[in-house]
Amino acid sequence: MKKNAIRIISFILLAIMMLSAAACAETPENPDAGSSSPDASQNAGPAATTVPDTPDETTAVNAENILGPRDFGNKTLTFYSRKYNGAWSSDLMAEEQNGTVLNDAIYKRNSKINEYYHIKLEEIESGKQSFQSDAENRIKTDDTSYQVLYMGLAEAAKMAIAGYLLDMQEISNINLEGEWWTQSSNDAWSIGKGQYFATGDITTTDDMAIRCMYFNKDILANLQLKSIYDLVNDNEWVYEKFFEYVEAAKKDDGDGVVTMSDTFGATAQVTFGFMMTMGSGEMLVKKDADNVPQLAVNEDNVRFVDVVTYLTDKISNNSGIYLGADADIMSIFTNGQSLFLAEVLLHAQTMRVNYDVNFGIIPMPKYTADQENYYQYTTGYCTTVICFPTSTRGDDLDMSSFVVEAMAIESVETVTPAYYDICLKGRYADDAESAYMLDIITASVSSDLAEIYSWGGFKTTVQDAISSGMSISSVIKKNAPLTQKAITKALENFLNNQ
Repeated sequence: MKKNAIRIISFILLAIMMLSAAACAETPENPDAGSSSPDASQNAGPAATTVPDTPDETTAVNAENILGPRDFGNKTLTFYSRKYNGAWSSDLMAEEQNGTVLNDAIYKRNSKINEYYHIKLEEIESGKQSFQSDAENRIKTDDTSYQVLYMGLAEAAKMAIAGYLLDMQEISNINLEGEWWTQSSNDAWSIGKGQYFATGDITTTDDMAIRCMYFNKDILANLQLKSIYDLVNDNEWVYEKFFEYVEAAKKDDGDGVVTMSDTFGATAQVTFGFMMTMGSGEMLVKKDADNVPQLAVNEDNVRFVDVVTYLTDKISNNSGIYLGADADIMSIFTNGQSLFLAEVLLHAQTMRVNYDVNFGIIPMPKYTADQENYYQYTTGYCTTVICFPTSTRGDDLDMSSFVVEAMAIESVETVTPAYYDICLKGRYADDAESAYMLDIITASVSSDLAEIYSWGGFKTTVQDAISSGMSISSVIKKNAPLTQKAITKALENFLNNQ
């Protein structure tokens, strides 16, 4: 999800990639939205690897070079974090070095911040995935036990509307234009002149939350179809080709009934229709010249209607596509019963570590070949963001915002290359082609405000209409007015506070 700047350290990391990949963090089996997850501070790999220093410290992108010195007198910066036994648990802290690449990179970053700025970092663990109401109650009572929130995007969005978050554009120590903050997310999440949450190099969960496509290499080889890597490179990886491959791969187990014992062309969660819609570049909400969200969907939006109508025709009642819970679709794919799996990028790690399945990673297909870019979808549920509560003020805000900025900067040449170059591209991608596909995937992430803020329930209605075969025209007639009303109400709250 990050905008990948050219970094000197990347060349060093890539050179040692194959030696160090075995030390990436292990993952428990089947991490889904509500189950166990990889924990960078606890999961030791089989071998120790050190994240190398940058050869030229005078040109390195680090906090010392960019921000210079400050002394906070051993004060404590406390995050209130989504830390729980689940897939999207906080990756901000590492208690000690344990020989895994990502854990040790986080430890190195935090140690550098501690030593250089004389600041202690700690975390209040939420203990559960959702803790919006707890955070709001603390703010209402002027609780100053924490200074920074690290929480799910959708919950942060609701808190922003309710007036519980500070505008990060107005915090002097935060430079959202810095390469250490994800610029595509800034563009998507800012409203008017304000922005209340952000993500970037400070975390890895933003990359993990990207929805992409996996394919089973063995099934593809048996079908003797053109390499999907070649389809991408030849600009032929489009909806039509995807559904052609789905049709070629599906196989009934002999009972004539669609069950989990069949072999499918594709499997995905029930959000699949919306994931594919986003792959076309079509959005429910777009922003005008003043950066104000506007409903983009109506019956006159011909391309949107055509995209959804095409998907509805191809997905609804298709015996070659299995839509279900995360655990079920993972079981189908890892058992070799589906050519494609549409899922979060986190599962590249899950499958490489815990399953014996020969898979490749590719972007979601384009609608047609004349579409300029690929687009990947990221949800408000999975993505975790940094934000500042309104209860953080004065010296506490000065300290916390400076240190968060320093952590983000310091992550550019420690945490990001450790995860992206060594673990994700070096081990979980498994081949050079998938590693190249990851650059396409992470450079083409889109986020829809209607989904993040749940405006009018439009996103859910669209995905359900696609899977059930409902006419998109009837969906637009029913939901567009509700969505517009929700947008208008939200804008009143936002713009009145700017």
